[in-house]
Amino acid sequence: MVSPKNSEDNIAQPLIENNSFLPQYSSTEPTNFTDGSVLTPTGSINFNMSFVFSLLVSFGALLFASTVWYIASSVDYFFFIWHPTLMAMVLLMATQGSAVLQKAESRQEKDASLNFHKLMQSITFLSVIGGFYVIYTFKAEGNKEHFTSPHGKSGLITFLLILIQTIAGSTLVNFPGVVGGAAKARADWTKSQFDHLWVWLLAAGMVLVGTIGGINSNKLKVR
Repeated sequence: MVSPKNSEDNIAQPLIENNSFLPQYSSTEPTNFTDGSVLTPTGSINFNMSFVFSLLVSFGALLFASTVWYIASSVDYFFFIWHPTLMAMVLLMATQGSAVLQKAESRQEKDASLNFHKLMQSITFLSVIGGFYVIYTFKAEGNKEHFTSPHGKSGLITFLLILIQTIAGSTLVNFPGVVGGAAKARADWTKSQFDHLWVWLLAAGMVLVGTIGGINSNKLKVR
């Protein structure tokens, strides 16, 4: 006769007795989602959250840039078109160049990521110079004052920050020892053509969440 205790023990036994080929885990072990591990019937598996955040950054930046490029390509050409086109390129390249550094682990990955980062930031630098030149020339030809609107002022600040970041980054990488009527119609055109608030907010939110979530604090240390 089988005792109740033995019956309970038998019920608790797995159907497959020889399960040495399966990952072993304890049913009493708490599920830890903070380190990217997820408990499954076959054991604990690693879930790469940095990859998810990287996708958010990429898709958010691509959504923003592709929307701008689509709008720019759908209207009659005039010189100003190059300003939003190049500035969208700035956002896309800058986010990709920054995100790739957070995913590198091995020395080989770090070297490859740094080379990719240099390429993306070089395109960013050239694009922001070009975008700034286009809008400055466009306003000068129309005898308009520069940097009077909030957009113009924030754009100037962004332009200067990118220049400073590029110079500082290049110095750290290459010389690490150095540091331890018609005008109104055009304005209305801009507002009407780029009046897609949900796209801009969604794209910015994806980039923000992906960038913050994918930050590795160890990468921020200066050695």
